Amino acid sequence: MVEITAPAEWFEEAGAGAEGLLDAWLVAERDQVAAGQPVADAIVVKSSFQIAAPCHGTMARIIVRVGDTFAPGAVLAVVEP
Repeated sequence: MVEITAPAEWFEEAGAGAEGLLDAWLVAERDQVAAGQPVADAIVVKSSFQIAAPCHGTMARIIVRVGDTFAPGAVLAVVEP
């Protein structure tokens, strides 16, 4: 399994204690995804980012739900290659 995580770089400008907000999942569990395909939208301190699949495979598990907050390095989902 390959984890989809929240890159620490997103939080650098925000400072200590910053959290991200998962705005939308663009795929569902068990959907096929391609490496680099946008799979979710997230917001960190009024900056919006798309989250891409790290590999081809199946979206095995979505861990962070829409509207949930997450910290740098958090595992957001898992892809089964």
